[in-house]
Amino acid sequence: MLRILMAQMNYIVGDIAGNVSKMVDIVNFHGRDVDLILFSELAATGYYPYDFINRAGFMEAQELQLSALQGATRGSRAAVVVGHIDRNPFAGKPYFNSLSVYENGMRTFTYHKQLLCNYDIFNEPRHFEPGSSPGLFMLAGHRTGFLICEDAWNGNDEPLYKTDPVEQLEREKLDLIISLNASPSNVRKQARRYEVIGSVARRCGCPVVYVNQVGGYDDIVYDGASFVTGRDGAILYGLPAFREAIGVVELADCGKISHSPVAGKAPELLVSPPPMDDIELIYRQTILGIRDYIRKCGFSGAVVGSSGGIDSAVTLALAVEALGAENVSAITMPSRFSSEGSVNDSIDLCRNLGIRLYNDPIEDEFAPWLKNFESVYGKKPDSLTMENRQARIRGGKLMAFSNDNPGVLALSTGNKSEVCEGYCTLYGDMCGGLNVLGDIYKTQVYGIGLFHNRVRPDRSIPENIFIKEPSAELAAGQKDSDSLLPYDILDPALMLYIEHDLLSPEETAECRSKLAMTSSPPIERAIRLVDKAQFKRNQSAPIIRVQRRSFGSGWQIPVASRYVDSQFIQEILGRQF
Repeated sequence: MLRILMAQMNYIVGDIAGNVSKMVDIVNFHGRDVDLILFSELAATGYYPYDFINRAGFMEAQELQLSALQGATRGSRAAVVVGHIDRNPFAGKPYFNSLSVYENGMRTFTYHKQLLCNYDIFNEPRHFEPGSSPGLFMLAGHRTGFLICEDAWNGNDEPLYKTDPVEQLEREKLDLIISLNASPSNVRKQARRYEVIGSVARRCGCPVVYVNQVGGYDDIVYDGASFVTGRDGAILYGLPAFREAIGVVELADCGKISHSPVAGKAPELLVSPPPMDDIELIYRQTILGIRDYIRKCGFSGAVVGSSGGIDSAVTLALAVEALGAENVSAITMPSRFSSEGSVNDSIDLCRNLGIRLYNDPIEDEFAPWLKNFESVYGKKPDSLTMENRQARIRGGKLMAFSNDNPGVLALSTGNKSEVCEGYCTLYGDMCGGLNVLGDIYKTQVYGIGLFHNRVRPDRSIPENIFIKEPSAELAAGQKDSDSLLPYDILDPALMLYIEHDLLSPEETAECRSKLAMTSSPPIERAIRLVDKAQFKRNQSAPIIRVQRRSFGSGWQIPVASRYVDSQFIQEILGRQF
């Protein structure tokens, strides 16, 4: 019988002493009750340290802390498996992405990750050399295979790599596979992991213990959601998503996996946990993303401009869940074009959320600017100039509040549909240190608001905010539909363009069906705006990533360019223009 503790921890990149201290505490508390303690990929440094790796003293600091962890296993029943950076004494890149086994004060085994991610948001070959040996080790009398994250993902229909580490393990008649991971979360990712790791278990004929890290890291969020499969690939147990947790399972000699209690803690393992649906996952992921970005960057609270619309309302609701009402402030900034209902909706919203709302109208700044513009330039500003000026006055007010309240970060509220189309104002509504909704399509924003009201009826978003027509209220009678396609048409078109190769056939068909009654030219114009708006996105705040392809490092296109592929647009839409 092998008792295995999965430690799903939230690490801070570069806080090596703090990260390892967490591990030592777990070893000291649980080391006598279990045989094996598992930590995640690059747990010692946090994933991903990027060019910190090359800084003087960084590797020495990690080695010093790992020696403390190694020492903590001396006299302990438990062996420890931990992800870390290892030096490469041979030709190639100077480091490996590795895991090591520590037993009774000694390092008894080290494995180097063989498949290094170099797509989407990943760039591991920048720092690491791939390993070349299978992860095989006799651990506590059990034939054990080791994988590090990407190592498990090459056995599909279109392999990305020449090597398949799982194939190396298939013929070894293993008792157990351990997979350490730093796997970012996005929609549909949990279900995809179950498929991939379930296939590994079936191919190798043994259980797999999958340990993932949890927590926000800049724009990326790791969901944890660690789990255990049986030898048939069925998901048996899992840890909760989006929070730290530990769980213990027992591997019997017959290969059967069972749940075991954790000393001094209530049971945390879930039996056969189903993947979250998209809306719940986005909701919980964004809350954790806000909380960890604020906390890990050294801030203490947030301020949001409250327009009375759905975007700012959902942003405020998420911020309150992440930080607590006492750490969130809102500012309503009405103009000559703002409706009375928008101000009243902001008042009702902030009362429901329990946060302070400041009323700071912009007319006293807008009117003198308008007069001065005419005096200096001898003409009235055009309508777009007037609209952008209002947005920039509001952005300035938010930044002034942030400056005057140290530790308070301004959150911007533009959703992905607007960010795609460039329907946002540089140095205006784009002001802020973090964009909360920038990877969430407008139609999803409504879904998240409704989900919030179901799970937090005590902090509900007023119904009127859901039913009013979207408007920036920067001109008389202005509506979003004056400039954009209706969101129920725009969003599937954008999803097809941005995530076309990542969607399932069912999702692609569903998106195309929503476009069936709309003529092609306005859809093509909307798609072309995505690339034209890149110059704005290059200057935007970090956007919390939730989709399979997000703006940032996962979307790399040049600003000064003219490439247009009409045939490609036709193909993804499944029609001819």
